[in-house]
Amino acid sequence: MDVDNDGAGSSVVHAPSKLETLFAKSDELTVAFYANLPVEVKQVLKNADFYGDSYSGAIDTVTGFALVVSARTCFVWQHAQALKGIPTCYIFACPMENVCPYHALVPYGPSREPGLILLSVKGEIRFWDSIGIGLAGGEHYSSTLLDLVGSEYISNFIRADPQTYIATTSTGRLFRLTLTSSGGKNHLTPHVFSRPLPSLTLANFLPSLFSSPPTFQPDSGNVSAVALGEKTLAGGKEVWALVDTRVQKWSMSVEGWEEVVLDMEVAGLLRRGVRDIFEGVPGDDSELDLELVDIAVESSGNLVILVSYAGSEDDTSIAMDVGSHPRRIYALIRLSYLADVFKVDEVRSVPYQSTSSSGAPEHPRIQLIQDGALICVQFGDAVALCARDNEYQDRLELKSNSDRTLGVGVIEAESAVLVLTAATMMKAYVDMDRVAEFDPEMGRAGLIKSIMMQAILYGSHAENPLHFSFPPDVDEESLMLGAEQLSQAVLESHSEVVRPHHDLGTQLVGRKERLSWLIRFINDNAVLGKMSQSSRQRLATDAEKLYACHQLWICHNEFLDAGATHSVLNEAIFAYMNEVGEGHHDDIVRAFFRYRVGDIENLLPHVMAITRKSAYELGRSLSAALPETNRIVLTVLKASFDYRDYNLGVYGIELPMLKPWTSRNTVIEIVMGLFDTTTKLVESPSADSEAVRMSSEPNKQLPELAAVLFSCIHERLEWLGSAAAADETGTERERQELEEKFGQLRPEVLETLRTNGHASHAFVLAENYHDFRSLASLCHKGTTYPPEDNPNAHRIQSYIEKFKDEFTTELYRWYIEHGELRVMFAQEDVYSGYMDKFFAEHHHPAISWIHDLGRGKHGAASQTLLAESQGASDLQIKHVHGNFSSFHDDLDFVSVLEKLVQEFKAVGAPTRGKHSLDAQVENIAKAKASGLTRGGQAKTAFLQIFKNLVRDLLQGKALSIEGAVDVLTLKNNADTVEDYATALHLLARAQNIPDTRKQAAFRSVWRRIYIHDDWNTIRQTMNITDAQLNARFQGTALYATLRAILPKDYQPEGYELPPSQAVAIPLQLTMSSRWPGMPPEEMESLGKDYRSEGAQLEELDLEEDYQKVRELAMHDVMWAS
Repeated sequence: MDVDNDGAGSSVVHAPSKLETLFAKSDELTVAFYANLPVEVKQVLKNADFYGDSYSGAIDTVTGFALVVSARTCFVWQHAQALKGIPTCYIFACPMENVCPYHALVPYGPSREPGLILLSVKGEIRFWDSIGIGLAGGEHYSSTLLDLVGSEYISNFIRADPQTYIATTSTGRLFRLTLTSSGGKNHLTPHVFSRPLPSLTLANFLPSLFSSPPTFQPDSGNVSAVALGEKTLAGGKEVWALVDTRVQKWSMSVEGWEEVVLDMEVAGLLRRGVRDIFEGVPGDDSELDLELVDIAVESSGNLVILVSYAGSEDDTSIAMDVGSHPRRIYALIRLSYLADVFKVDEVRSVPYQSTSSSGAPEHPRIQLIQDGALICVQFGDAVALCARDNEYQDRLELKSNSDRTLGVGVIEAESAVLVLTAATMMKAYVDMDRVAEFDPEMGRAGLIKSIMMQAILYGSHAENPLHFSFPPDVDEESLMLGAEQLSQAVLESHSEVVRPHHDLGTQLVGRKERLSWLIRFINDNAVLGKMSQSSRQRLATDAEKLYACHQLWICHNEFLDAGATHSVLNEAIFAYMNEVGEGHHDDIVRAFFRYRVGDIENLLPHVMAITRKSAYELGRSLSAALPETNRIVLTVLKASFDYRDYNLGVYGIELPMLKPWTSRNTVIEIVMGLFDTTTKLVESPSADSEAVRMSSEPNKQLPELAAVLFSCIHERLEWLGSAAAADETGTERERQELEEKFGQLRPEVLETLRTNGHASHAFVLAENYHDFRSLASLCHKGTTYPPEDNPNAHRIQSYIEKFKDEFTTELYRWYIEHGELRVMFAQEDVYSGYMDKFFAEHHHPAISWIHDLGRGKHGAASQTLLAESQGASDLQIKHVHGNFSSFHDDLDFVSVLEKLVQEFKAVGAPTRGKHSLDAQVENIAKAKASGLTRGGQAKTAFLQIFKNLVRDLLQGKALSIEGAVDVLTLKNNADTVEDYATALHLLARAQNIPDTRKQAAFRSVWRRIYIHDDWNTIRQTMNITDAQLNARFQGTALYATLRAILPKDYQPEGYELPPSQAVAIPLQLTMSSRWPGMPPEEMESLGKDYRSEGAQLEELDLEEDYQKVRELAMHDVMWAS
C-alpha cells in the first residue's frame, strides 16, 4: 500500500502514472483526487441547499465532458481539461421550472464539441447543437414540447446511442427522441413508443382469416427506471423498464417503431428472494414495502434490479450512525428469463442504508463495470461497489452533510469510476483481479481492517471528502480480528500503516495517533458493543504499551542529554534483542522502539539483570545504576496505569482487566526487588549527612516505587478474585497467598517510607488502600499520650470522621495491643459511640468493663470484672484488682511486671529502619540478653524463650510466675542483681505451680546466680588483702541474693540452694510439662541449653566460695538488724 508521505495524504499511485492525492486505498480500490470543479460551479454549489433545491449532474466518459444542472442553469465543462488547468465552463439556461431538468450530452466524435439536451419534468426539450453556444450566453437552441397529458411528468431520460434518446413518464409511456439533420442543422424529433403501422395487404381486408392476434398493450404506471438491453436480430435494441412492480421489455427497431414484448409482475418473486436471503425481513408485504429502484442489463440478457425495502425501526444493530434507524435497506437481485419465466439467480446486499441522517435525497442509480462483474450504485451521499461473483463490497461515503454525489461515470478501459460531487471530482481505480480473488472467509476481516486502516491513514486529512464507516452488517468476528490485526500492525510499525521517519519521537507520536484514530473510528461507528472485553482490552493494552514506550523514549533522551556515559536501558535492549534474534539492526535501541514495543514487559527482567550485573560483576556502583533502573520501570508502569485509567471509558473496559501484563508475577517481583534494593541503598551506612541522604535520587524514588508496587499487587488481586479467573486452576490459592503477603508487606513498606522522610506518602497510600491498621500505627509513631500532644491528633480525628468505625476498629485494636489504654479511654467522651460498637463486636472483657464503668453501667462492669478475676492474664486487669493472688506482703507481682516493661521500653526502638514489634524485641534482646549469645556458650533456645516473653510483655500481656522468673534471671543483671532475689520471692509465694516444676525453677534461678560472676578472677588472691577479697565476694550476685533472702521468715524448699544442689537440670518430663506442645527439635535445643548451664556451674567448683559468701552475708544481716 502507498502511504502518505507528507502528513497530508499525498502518495504516488500508478494508475495512471502520476502524482495524485489519495483519499482512500485498499487492496481492491484506490480513490484519488481527479480534478477541480470550474470556479463558476464551485460558487454555485458552495452555498447550495441540496435539501430544498434541485440539483443533478453527470460525467460523460464518451464525450469527456461533465455537467451540473440546477433548476435555472446548466454548467458543462471538459473534465479531462481540468487535469491540466482551469477548464472552460459553458453555461446554459434551463427551462423555467422549480426542479432541475433531465440532461444528456450529444456526442459527435473527438473532433467536435458535443451538443446538449435538457428535458424538463413537464416535457419541454431544449437542444443546443454544440455546447460552444454556451460561451455566448447559450440563447440559440431549438425547443420542442412532448405531448404530456394532464399531470403526467417525465421520470427518466437516457441516451440509447448518439442519435437516439429515450424518455419515460409517470404514466408508463416511453418517448423516442431521434436526432436528425435537415438543412445542415440537427433537430430532435420525438414520438411515443408505438406499434408498427399496418401495410396494405390482403390480411388487412380479411383480418379474421390471415392476421395474428393483436399485440397486447402494457398497463400504465410510473416508470422508475429504464435501461438498454442487447441488440435485436433485426438490428434494433431492447429497452427494459421498471413500471411500478413490473418488468417491461420493448423492442426498438431501426425503422422507427417500438413494440412491447414483455410486461410481467415480479414483486412477489423479488419479495421471496429478499426473505430467503436476509434475516429479520417483515413477513407482511405492506410492512416490507418493496420498491423497484433501478435496472441494468448484462450482455447475457440477465437483469440486475436494485430494490429497497423498509428497515426495522427497532433494529439498531445495523444502523450506520449512532442513534439512527435504517429507513430503507437496499439489495441487488439478478434475474434470468427463460421459457417465459423469471428466476431469481442471486440476491446480494448493498453496503448502504438510508437513515434519518443520510444526505440529500437522490434516486439511486446503478452502472455495470465489466459487464456486471462489479456493480456501482450511486446514492446521494455515497457510492457503493458490489461484486457479482463473490462477496466483495465497498463504498465511498461522503464526509460532509453539505456535500453530495452529482454523477458517476464508468471508464471501462481502466476499470475505473469517476465520481462528481459538490466539492470535487474523484477517480476510483478498481483492481478487478483482486476483486476476483476476494476470499469471503479471510477477505471479510481484511475488508474491515482495510476500512479502519484507511480511516486512520486518510480520515484525518481535511481535504478528503470521504467519510470512512463500517458496512451496515459488519459482523463481530471480522470487526475484532481486523481491529486487532491493525493495532498489531501499528505496534510493529508495518510500512502499510506507519510511514518511516528518522525522528523516532515523531514516529512514536504518529503511531499513538494511529491507535487513537482506530478506537475513535470504532466508537464513531457505534460498533464498540460488538467487540468482546478481551478484544477491547487487547486494543487498550496495545495503546498503553505504545504510550508507555513513548514516555520511556522521552525519559531516555533526557538521561542521555544530561551527559550519561552508561545506560542500563541500552544494555537491556541489546540483551533482549539478541535473545529474540533481532540483533542484526544497525540501531538496535531504535529498532526496539519501532518494532518490539509490544514486548515491553519482557524487557523489564533484562533491565533488572543488567542492574545486578553492573553491581556485582562489572564493578559499577549500584548507586549509579539503580536510579536509572527505577526510572525505567516506574516510567513504563506509571504511564501504562495512567493511560489505562484515563481511557477506560473510551475502550469500554470493564474492570478488572483480564490477566493484565502490568501485574504479572514477574513484574511484581521486579518492583518489589527494586523497592528492597533501593531501601537498603538508602539506609546503608554512609559518610553523607542526613540531609544529603534524604535528598538523594534513590530516596526520592521510594514513594513512587511503593505506589506502583501497591498498584501492581492490587490489580493482580482484583484479577484473581474475578469471575473470569475463577475457572482457572490455582487462582484461589494464589489469591489467598498474595493477599496474605500484601497484608504483611504493606505495613513494612509504609514504615520504610515514614522512616526515610516520606510520612505523607505513607499516609496517602494507607488511606488509598484502606489499610486502617497501618494508618493507626502511623498515627502513633511519636508522642501518644496525652492524645492532644500527638502530632497526628488532627489526622486521627479526620480519619475517624471520614472512615468511621472502619478506622476506629483498627485504632482501638492498636491501643489494646500496644498497652495504650490510657490513650483510648482519654477519647471516650468524644467517641464513646464507636467504643460501644467496638466492644459489642469484639470480645475484650478484660478491658470493656472499664468502658462500662465509665459509661455508668456498673452492673455490667461488676459481672465482667468478677468473671475475669478468676483467670485474668492481662497486666492491666491484674493491676486494677491489685495483689489479687497470694502476695499479700510487700511483693506486688504486677509491679514486678510493670518494672520489667519500663526497663525494656527504656532500651528504645532502632534509630532507623522499621519500628515494628519484632524489631523492638530484637533490639531488647541484643541489649538485655547478650549473655545468651556469647561465643561458645550461646544458648539459642533460652534466647528464643526470652524474646517470646518480652514480646508478650510489650503487648500488655501478664506473664506466668515461671515466665516472669525466666525473664528476671535470663536477662543481663549487672545493674539489677536484686532481680535474682525477686525471682526467688515469686517462686516462694507461688501456689499453683506443680512442686517438681517449682523445684526445677528454684534450681535454674540458683544456677544463674552462681554463673553470673567471673569467679576465676574473683579468686585470684595474689597481691590483695583479705579486706579486698571480701569486697570482691560482697560484689557478687550470690552475696546480694543471700543478703536479701536470709532475713525472710518464710523459706520453702529450694528457696536457698548450694551449688551442689543447683547443678541438677530439669528432666524431659518436667520440661514437657512446663512447655507443652513444643516441637521435639526445639525441646532438644532447650535441653542442650540446660546442660550447658549445669556444666558451667559444675566447672566453677563453688562449694567453698558459697560458704564464705554466705558467712559474709549472714554477718552483715546480723549487724544490720
